[in-house]
Amino acid sequence: MAASPAARVAVIAGAGTFPLQVIREAKRQGCWVLGVGLSGWVDAPLRDAADAYEEVPVGAVGRLLEQLRTHQVRQAVMAGKVTKRVLLDPRAAFDAEALAILGRVTDRSVNTVLGAIGERLGQDGVTLLDSATFLRAQLCPAGLVTSRAPTAAEQADIQTGAEAARQLAALDIGQTAIVKHGIVVAVEALEGTDAAIRRAHDLAGGGLVVVKCASPTQDRRFDLPVIGPGTIAALQEAEVTCLAVDAGMTLLLDRQALVARANAAGLCLVGLTPPAL
Repeated sequence: MAASPAARVAVIAGAGTFPLQVIREAKRQGCWVLGVGLSGWVDAPLRDAADAYEEVPVGAVGRLLEQLRTHQVRQAVMAGKVTKRVLLDPRAAFDAEALAILGRVTDRSVNTVLGAIGERLGQDGVTLLDSATFLRAQLCPAGLVTSRAPTAAEQADIQTGAEAARQLAALDIGQTAIVKHGIVVAVEALEGTDAAIRRAHDLAGGGLVVVKCASPTQDRRFDLPVIGPGTIAALQEAEVTCLAVDAGMTLLLDRQALVARANAAGLCLVGLTPPAL
């Protein structure tokens, strides 16, 4: 579902620059935007970017619903990083609404938990939009994105990594596999992509190929893979030579700057065509 012009839209914001870019583009397209920052995760600049700003704890679903009602918002976008680590944090305070949702779900996968939150928003008349709604121009295209193409060895590692990453994503373990010389060196789990890449470098040194894929049943309302200029910096530090991501399912934030930085580093970036379901 697309947001209509002049709509009132909430951006439920975790960490990173993704929420800020969504807010700016939504406003450019004529929307009134409520920023809802998730405490402990959201970055400070959102307060000045949105038309109105509120902050709620991650586990306060009731307060989130209250803010959406107060500001008469009927459409929302989830953007930014919040890991499943919060479900293991003994300091996390889940309110009655959140506990009710967690009590209903059959598992603690991202799709299941956030899908249940989406259903609860729907009961209040709030539609959770595709998280790329306002940034479709920044979705990765299929094929070569940078000036350098992968070598034959890198192409073989991409294939190995894609097979591993898609299985990881399907099992809701992570989205990233790091490969060298046909060997899967590390895979992403709770620690996140950048930490998995650093671990791979510690284990195998440079010359790594990183593959990041969405789940075959990815719910586009949340957890789309995101790559930004900061990711390129992490790849350079870990001496990664090639990055492959799912085309049409991965956001390339600040795409022009990202590609320029990758080209300057001699890194190749490839958009993979996801397999047909």
